[in-house]
Amino acid sequence: MSKSLRIKIGLISNLIICLWGIYRMFSENALAFIPVILVAGVFIGFIASIYELKKSNTGKYQG
Repeated sequence: MSKSLRIKIGLISNLIICLWGIYRMFSENALAFIPVILVAGVFIGFIASIYELKKSNTGKYQG
């Protein structure tokens, strides 16, 4: 499995978990602290995955 494919799979899974956390944050009435932490952490991972994907794509085509 290539590195870019692993990054893309991580990016998609981060997006799915982030959307699930946002859904739980707005649908839950009692304790919404855990979904907020989940969304914040996954959002950071999503941004890092985009950065890694851009970094890996820019290095390929030089030369």
